Amino acid sequence: MTNLTEFLSEYSPVLYNCERPSRYIGGEFLSVKKDFNKADTKVLLAFPDKYEIGISNFGHKILYHIVNSKENLLADRIYAPEKDFCELLNKYNKPLYSLDNKKAMGDFDFIGFALQYEMSYTTILKMLEMGKIPIYSKDRNKEHPIILAGGPCAYNPNPISHFIDLFTIGDGEEVIIEIIELYNKIKKENLTRMEILEKLSTIEGVYSPVFSPKRGKVKKRISNLKYEDHPVTSPIPHSQSVHDRATIEIRRGCGRLCRFCQSAHTNLPIRERSKEDIINLTKDYIKNTGYDEYSLLSLSSNDHGKIEEIIEELNEHFKNTDISVSLPSQRADRFSTKLGRLIHGVKKGSVTIAPEAGSQRMRDIINKNLSEEQIINATLASVENGWDKIKFYFIIGLPFEEYSDLDGIIELLDKINRQCKEKGSKLPKITCSIATFVPKPFTPFSICAQNLPSLIKEKISYMRDKLKNKSIKNVKLNFHNPVVSQFEAFLTRGDERLNDFIFSLYKKGSYLDSWEENINYDLYYNTAQECGLIIDNETTKTYSYDTDLPWDVLDCGINKEWFINEYNRAKQAVTTVPCETKCSNCGVCPNFKTHKILDK
Repeated sequence: MTNLTEFLSEYSPVLYNCERPSRYIGGEFLSVKKDFNKADTKVLLAFPDKYEIGISNFGHKILYHIVNSKENLLADRIYAPEKDFCELLNKYNKPLYSLDNKKAMGDFDFIGFALQYEMSYTTILKMLEMGKIPIYSKDRNKEHPIILAGGPCAYNPNPISHFIDLFTIGDGEEVIIEIIELYNKIKKENLTRMEILEKLSTIEGVYSPVFSPKRGKVKKRISNLKYEDHPVTSPIPHSQSVHDRATIEIRRGCGRLCRFCQSAHTNLPIRERSKEDIINLTKDYIKNTGYDEYSLLSLSSNDHGKIEEIIEELNEHFKNTDISVSLPSQRADRFSTKLGRLIHGVKKGSVTIAPEAGSQRMRDIINKNLSEEQIINATLASVENGWDKIKFYFIIGLPFEEYSDLDGIIELLDKINRQCKEKGSKLPKITCSIATFVPKPFTPFSICAQNLPSLIKEKISYMRDKLKNKSIKNVKLNFHNPVVSQFEAFLTRGDERLNDFIFSLYKKGSYLDSWEENINYDLYYNTAQECGLIIDNETTKTYSYDTDLPWDVLDCGINKEWFINEYNRAKQAVTTVPCETKCSNCGVCPNFKTHKILDK
C-alpha cells in the first residue's frame, strides 16, 4: 500500500460495497502528507468512534499537529469503521489501515487510543483485532506497536489495564514527544519489549500497569498552553462532521469545581491564553481552513477574563463576512447583555445554559455557585437579544437529591415563562437535556452511590407529569438513557476485574457501544454476572475515602483530605468559592509546584 492507486486497486471491493466510503479514503484537504519511510518514529492516533466524531476531536488535532511539526516524526489517523466496513475487511481478509499513509496498524511504532468515553472500550479491542495486533499486552512482542492510551478515562486505567501497554495521564502535548524521543534513543539497544516499556514508564505522567504500581502513584502531566502547540490547520472532513468549525482553546481547567465534574478537578490549575494569542490563532485558523464559524473552547468559556474584548475585536475583524462565533456553554452568572449582543452573529442558533439543578439547595450541594435570579436573568437577556431557542443542561439522581429538587427544575422553567410574559417577550423554545448522575473518579462525589435505572425512570415519569400539570407547552424534556448511564458508572469506577468483562463483551460482538442503538443491555448484565459481577450492586455501592480506591494509583494533585472536606460540605449544602476568586486550598498548585494563569 505505497500509493493511492495501489490502495484503491487493493481495497476497491471493500470501498465499493460499503456505505459512505468517504470515511475511509483519507486525503482530506489539509491532512498531512509525509514520507512514511523517512520518519524515525511513526505514531498512529486512533479514535475509537466513527470518522465524523473522531475528526472533530480537538485533542486529536493537537497531537496530530504537534507530532507532525517535528521533521523526523510522523502522525497518522485512524477511526473506528462502521460495522459494514468491518465485515467487508473480514470478508476480503484485509487489515484496518491508516488514513493518510494507507498503512496497516502493525506498521507503526506506537498506536495511541483516545479514551474519551467508557463505552468505547470494546471498540478499542475490535480495532486491535482488525489491525492484526494481539489484544492482550502480554501477548505482544517487540515487532508489535506499543499501545498507548490517554484522555479523561485514563484517570482510572484499571478496567482496561490488561490491553494497554502505557497510559498517559493528564495533558498530552509534552509527554507524547518525550515518549517518542526516549524510544528513539533506546530502540537500537537490543532491549526486550518489556525493558523498553519499563524505561518509557519512568517518564512523568506515564502509567504502566506492570511497572508503575511498584513505584508509587503516577502524577498527571500539566502543560502550559504554548502558542506553537495549538493547531491552526486540521484535516477538513470529506463529509459533515459533528463540529464543522474552527476550534480555538482559550482556557484549560475550571475553578468552579462543581462536585460531580471530573474535568474541573483533573484539569487544574486554570490556564488562560492571552487575548492576543486567541485573536491571532482564530484569524489564522479561519484563514487556513475557510471555516465560516469558530468556537472558543473551554470548560467555562465566558469565565475568561477578557471574553467580551476578544469577541469584540474578532467581530470587527470578520465584519461584513458570514463568519460567526459560538461558545459551547454559558455560565449564567457571567452572561451579560453585551456578551449576548456580541455573539449574536449572522447565524442565530441557540444559547446553552447549564444550571445542572433546579433548586437552590441542590445547586449548593453540587457547588454550582449560581442563583435562580442569575439563571432567569441570563435567559431573559438571551431572549431580548433575539434568541428564540434556549438549551438547558440538568442532572438528576444527584447525591442527597429529594423530589422537591426535581420540582425545582419544573418551577424554574415555569418562572422563566412567567417573567418572559411579564416583559412582553415571546416565549422561547426550551430544550432541557437531562442526564443521570454518574459518579466519577477524582471528584468529591466519586464515592457516592448511583440511583438504579428503575428509580431514575420513576423520576423521569414524575417530571413529565409535573410539566404536563403545569401546562408548559414550550419546553421539551430529553432524558439520557439511565441504563447506559449505569453502564458508564460501572465502567468508570471499576477495578481490574473488569478486564475479563470487557474482553468477554468484545468476544460476544460488542462494538461501537458509544452509539446507543448498538448496545445490547442483556448482554452487559449477563456477561457481568458470568464474570462474577452484579452491575446493580457495583453501581449502588457507596465507597469510602478510608480505603484505597481503584484510581488511587494516580495523583491528580488534589489532596484526598480536600475531597473528603468537599463531600462533607455537600452534605451540609455549603458552597466553596471558585478558585478564580479565592484559593480553595485543593493542593494542586503547591503539590505540583505550579500556579493558575489568568489573562488579567
